[in-house]
Amino acid sequence: MVDARITGDLATLKDGSPTWAYAPVTPSCTGALTGASPTTTTLRVGRLTPTA
Repeated sequence: MVDARITGDLATLKDGSPTWAYAPVTPSCTGALTGASPTTTTLRVGRLTPTA
């Protein structure tokens, strides 16, 4: 079981592992909501691997 929400485009590697790209951002609720999106300069790739 994966305790996360995975959205967006998925790709499958040759071994059958699903992968996806995501931007690691942490939402902040400390100020007023302005409608602006969080910004980041980092892109990561997630991968699920089967367990035995």
